[in-house]
Amino acid sequence: MIRAFELAIRQLGDPRLRVIIWQSLALSLVLQIAIGVLAWWSLQSFATFEWKWLNEAIRWLGGGAVAVLALMLFPASFGIVISVFLEKIADIVEGEHYPQLGPARGIPVWTGLRSGIVFLLTLVALNLVLLPFYLVALFIAGLGALLFYGANGWLAGREYYEQVALRRRDPADVAAWRKANGGVLWLTGVVLVFLGTVPILNLIVPVLGVAAMVHVAQTLKPPLNPPAKPR
Repeated sequence: MIRAFELAIRQLGDPRLRVIIWQSLALSLVLQIAIGVLAWWSLQSFATFEWKWLNEAIRWLGGGAVAVLALMLFPASFGIVISVFLEKIADIVEGEHYPQLGPARGIPVWTGLRSGIVFLLTLVALNLVLLPFYLVALFIAGLGALLFYGANGWLAGREYYEQVALRRRDPADVAAWRKANGGVLWLTGVVLVFLGTVPILNLIVPVLGVAAMVHVAQTLKPPLNPPAKPR
């Protein structure tokens, strides 16, 4: 996994990837702003208690809370970004490091976009469900971070791998390989989510993540009981 990220970082200087990085950056910024606006609206809508002082406190603290919520929910936008640029990024990385694989059959754009939107909604829903636990975890040093990175990392690793793997494998094969390598994919997802919470750096994580996952996919062990091929 470490080697995968090392190779991905080195290739970010590729002129073809730099173009995609700028395009991804623009889309990521738009999504970040949208998430910030949504978080602000949610907080303002939440400030409807009978106690005026509590409503005012929520509004005063809104700026910082919006920044935190936007940062926490930003990884949820990765699915849409990678669905738009996945094929180009993966083709560039495979062409440079794994030319023996040949052309991938690819994923239809709308299929990838639908998957990205489902991922975004799932990640947002997950974090909303976990929000009470995050609040409780504030009183236990480090527990909130472990919960956030652990849960979101599991989803991110799954999403990145499936989108990369479906370019070359059937869904049943992808599921079998994912189950056989759950630990590696989870750790990869945790790293991606962590980088996604680092300001500025988080804007290129979708590109870096796809590039790294292409390398990770080439190192996975095959499942012990692969699914039977249809006759």
